[in-house]
Amino acid sequence: MVYFKIMNCKFILSLLFLSFISANIFATDLKVTNITKTDKNINIEFNNNLTLCNFISDNNSLISPYYENKGTKYYYFHFLNRNFKNDIIEQIKSDTVQFPKNDKNIEYKINKCNIVKNPKKVFAFMSIIFNNTVEVQCNIMKGDYGLWVAWPSVKEKDNWNKLFTIKDNELKKDIESALIKFYKQKRDKQNIRQK
Repeated sequence: MVYFKIMNCKFILSLLFLSFISANIFATDLKVTNITKTDKNINIEFNNNLTLCNFISDNNSLISPYYENKGTKYYYFHFLNRNFKNDIIEQIKSDTVQFPKNDKNIEYKINKCNIVKNPKKVFAFMSIIFNNTVEVQCNIMKGDYGLWVAWPSVKEKDNWNKLFTIKDNELKKDIESALIKFYKQKRDKQNIRQK
């Protein structure tokens, strides 16, 4: 009986170790391939493909750009792995990129879809997770030519500055199509009518 308990404990510890290892492997699939600093902000490029802009950094933190509504801050970007975020902070402090520039592998999954019941411009608040590491907020909007995905941006004077870009146009089209399809399916499933 004691032997069985010891073996069972070893088995459980082995499973925990393997899950920890696999979580860390998948969490680091997104690699920093470029960091650009301006006087005010930091832009971070991942896998030569995704660029997240307008971060603010001091020596020990990295603050995502956000918008504020009724006293609540809504951050455009979230790092889902603390170690990954700390690695980025270290790269910013040391002014070096530690990863090779040949990896363009991007995986994504839709995480959130909150449909607006009586929309004016925004039909849904959504988020997408890239490589199980970074979550990006976006909106489904309706314009003269139909539904489209509004990625994070900020208005400065008369111009909109993009805070998030996807360099690979095919990947961008795939992601935006998937977001709109997901939104439509959820809207129809919940029987929500929007004008």
